[in-house]
Amino acid sequence: MERTVQIQAPLPHIGSVNIWLLRGDPLTLIDTGPRSDAALAALEAGLRREGLRVEDIELVIPTHHHLDHTGLIATIAARSGARVAALDRAAEYGAHYVERSAADRSFSRELMLHHGVPEPVIESSQGFWDYIRDTSEAYRTDRVLSDGDVITAGGRELRILARPGHSTTDALLVDEPSATAFVGDHLLAGISSNAEIVPVAEPTGSRPQARTQYLDSLKRTASMPLGLLLTGHGDAVADHRGLVRRRFAEHRRRCQRILTVLEEGPAHAYGIARHLWSARTVAEQPVLVVWEVLGHLDLLLDEAKVTEQILDDGSRYGKAWFWLREQAASDSEASNGAAPRTSILYPGGQRPAELE
Repeated sequence: MERTVQIQAPLPHIGSVNIWLLRGDPLTLIDTGPRSDAALAALEAGLRREGLRVEDIELVIPTHHHLDHTGLIATIAARSGARVAALDRAAEYGAHYVERSAADRSFSRELMLHHGVPEPVIESSQGFWDYIRDTSEAYRTDRVLSDGDVITAGGRELRILARPGHSTTDALLVDEPSATAFVGDHLLAGISSNAEIVPVAEPTGSRPQARTQYLDSLKRTASMPLGLLLTGHGDAVADHRGLVRRRFAEHRRRCQRILTVLEEGPAHAYGIARHLWSARTVAEQPVLVVWEVLGHLDLLLDEAKVTEQILDDGSRYGKAWFWLREQAASDSEASNGAAPRTSILYPGGQRPAELE
């Protein structure tokens, strides 16, 4: 009997993550939940309602590498002998999960320092990375899939399509005859997905444009003839084109809010975040708010509405500051066109108060 069953596993802060059971040959799970006793118990209970056990699973496919989608892969594979299939990017990450996540943690620390997050705030937020370490695990991929490949799962043929942005490893699993796609966190009904900035490299003056890449991926998804998106969290999406239009409108509004903040003068990404979210959110989730602000700043940089300069403050990478392009042009004229990359231009010749 070919059927799709939703199993929800608990997930702190977010509430739950969707695990999709595909009844058919081979018996398949899409995503697994985090590596935790509570998530494993929820998975076992969901399978039990279907008259199944973990040991019956034959294939596991993650939509991307994040802990809540891959954390139990190794446990399930060890108990059932299930094969694991994943997009090449997710397969590579899974094979080196410990090293890659540690490198992401190190990079994110430097990124936060570079964009104005105080060191005490960075230190107090390390529980975020501890949680990733404790609820994830390396996994081995038996079948590495390339963008566009088709795999048999749960009695149907699924085409895997790379959709980087939310993460570098995001993929859709598309059942073309039924116009249904398993989309992980690529597009969620209730919230806008973040776009993580975590390359395994040092921030040497450039950064991956994750938000720009994410919006490009959304455009590609919006062009597809899909009737139903089964998501990684929350409800399914029946009108994906309409939702993508709403997400783009939200991005335009966020960009406008950032421009309004910069009308008051230059600011770093963390300083901008304090104008957009509550003090508690900014203090407790510094890496997430920096990712979000930088993503929108990259959109504004692409539109030539803002400029970025690096202040050499004696730290390893200096501090990045942003201001309206018109203000920067005015300052450049006042200084005979000089705009060195190692210092920031201050509107009206005034040094930002935070630098005093």
